[in-house]
Amino acid sequence: MAIIRTAQKQDFKFLSKIFLLNVPKYFDKKELDDFKKYFNSKNLESYFIIESQGKELGGGGYAYENIKTARICWLFIDPNYHGLGLGKKLVNHCVKILKNDRKLSVIRSEEHTSELQSPMYLVCRLL
Repeated sequence: MAIIRTAQKQDFKFLSKIFLLNVPKYFDKKELDDFKKYFNSKNLESYFIIESQGKELGGGGYAYENIKTARICWLFIDPNYHGLGLGKKLVNHCVKILKNDRKLSVIRSEEHTSELQSPMYLVCRLL
């Protein structure tokens, strides 16, 4: 059974390995620097790790664009575990947290930063 926990600074080492496993199919290697900046910023409390039986399988998080809009971002899973619904669990975890923010009105997926990313369209209007 997969569990989700809040990321910690020391998680970057294994996350960077999982990120690189998704190159070149979903990310460009140059994007690892952007992820590192995000991960080392104040956003760490909004980034989550999914693991099963003590093995880290991926991560994903969210960031605020402004007071009314947030986006799901930097979601990636070890390719050996694609297709098991782990990414969906991470997205649902983030959306559940964001729905508790009464000022927020829109949750969306990250803009494509690379033509390598597969399309993921998620826009939730919170009323």
